[in-house]
Amino acid sequence: MENSGATKTLGRTFGYLLLADQPRTLDEIAKDLLFSKATASLTVRQGLVMRIFEKVSIPGERKARYCANTQSWIKASMEKAGEMKTWAELIDRGLSCVPPQCRESRENLLVLKDYFSFINWYLSDISVQYERWKKDEIDESSEKP
Repeated sequence: MENSGATKTLGRTFGYLLLADQPRTLDEIAKDLLFSKATASLTVRQGLVMRIFEKVSIPGERKARYCANTQSWIKASMEKAGEMKTWAELIDRGLSCVPPQCRESRENLLVLKDYFSFINWYLSDISVQYERWKKDEIDESSEKP
């Protein structure tokens, strides 16, 4: 997660919650990961804002518990794939503003437009393909669309 700009504590906490057999309290997170309770609290709040953690209430228990939210990763990936279309549209607008005599600028934009057009085509049915993957209709040896 550090490579994505997140802190080491956030990465450790996400891994911990991902592997936990049940939702954990702040006290458990702090104790098991050797964090102060303040660090655990701050880290969990960051994870909640990023939607990679979920707050879980257990009937009869006063303390909040937290778990990893794996669905948020899937949703975020799908949203990132959708952003590629926005980039392609932005590049089209840029091309309309660059005069034909600015060949190098236009070439740079055309290269990016081609790349984003390919990505949009390739990922256009990613949700459908993922559902097929989950049903074991396709696997790693399957030919890509």
